[in-house]
Amino acid sequence: MKTKLLLLMLTGCLLALTAWLVHVPTSVQADEIPEKYRDTVRKGLEFLVKSQHKDGHWEGDDGKHPVAMTGLAGLALLLAGEARYEAHISKAADWLIDKGQPNRDGLIFSEHPSETSRYMQGHGLATLFLAGVSKQERDDARGKKLTDTLMRTVKYIVKAQSTQGGWYNTSKVEGHDFDTISATVIQIQALQAAENAGIPVPREAVNDAQDYLKAALAKKDEQAKAGQNRSRPADTAAALAARFNPDTIQINATVKPYAMADELCKKWLKYCQAEIPVGRDIKFGRDELTHYYFAQTMSNVGGETWTGYRTTMFDHLQSSQNKDGSWPAGDGISVGPVYSTALWCTILQLDKRNHPLIRPARSAIVT
Repeated sequence: MKTKLLLLMLTGCLLALTAWLVHVPTSVQADEIPEKYRDTVRKGLEFLVKSQHKDGHWEGDDGKHPVAMTGLAGLALLLAGEARYEAHISKAADWLIDKGQPNRDGLIFSEHPSETSRYMQGHGLATLFLAGVSKQERDDARGKKLTDTLMRTVKYIVKAQSTQGGWYNTSKVEGHDFDTISATVIQIQALQAAENAGIPVPREAVNDAQDYLKAALAKKDEQAKAGQNRSRPADTAAALAARFNPDTIQINATVKPYAMADELCKKWLKYCQAEIPVGRDIKFGRDELTHYYFAQTMSNVGGETWTGYRTTMFDHLQSSQNKDGSWPAGDGISVGPVYSTALWCTILQLDKRNHPLIRPARSAIVT
């Protein structure tokens, strides 16, 4: 009798445990945007949906930078992880795939004049977005098409790398052996996202790029001391986002993931926290891209560092949103409300941990 009773109790406990496990939220479900800001995000995403052209692309003011704008706006919708945006994401992905140039080794290029001298930015942002789409794609035929495209885009990025280890607005292959921090970070993140999507990425390309960022920022430190460099906060935020990403897959056992134990990361973070304006101190049209990168790092650090930053920034974004769901483009480096809204929506959704730079749950970091 006692044995039977014990068996019944054990069965009941197992059933209860099974039910609990079934309802345990996944990492994506458990990490959600605070309810206070969800309507703000929804309105921003709806503005992007209404701004999308029938063929699937987005563009800045006067039609500028369509590849880059499509990558950024598509990413913002992708992070939502909602079925209502799937058709818009698919159209954007198809448009970018169609812009692959066979005669230029797979460069994603729209031939719009605004991209002629800055095509690497668009190519990198398109690769980042397509890598995110590839991670979520369930259709075999479509998945193969995405994989084939990503294989080509990664090869193009690697070939375009300068002899110094960085990247420029244009490619070394086409005779432009230069580099900038901003262009380099875009390509590093594109390669990281592609790697997370299962695309082979040469480890030396990423390592050389990290070495370039370290040397380039050291040079900017010297220029800043002489009062000659005003872009250092934005460049530092970008470099930090590329270096400190604990969710990036590390394939080679000789490469360890960067973490805040890395003294350089600590140094750069401290500088960014001291120099980058937040909340009401930001300037629309100037600070979007800086916070696009800075917010990634703050989110990865997590804890009170992230929640404090999030409250200050998100409250200001909520109060500054236009009635149509967009954000002011200002009069700085922005190319219009699609650009500003895509970047702010991306930042507002980092809590979802749905970014292409987040590694798949099945992967493990090798240390």
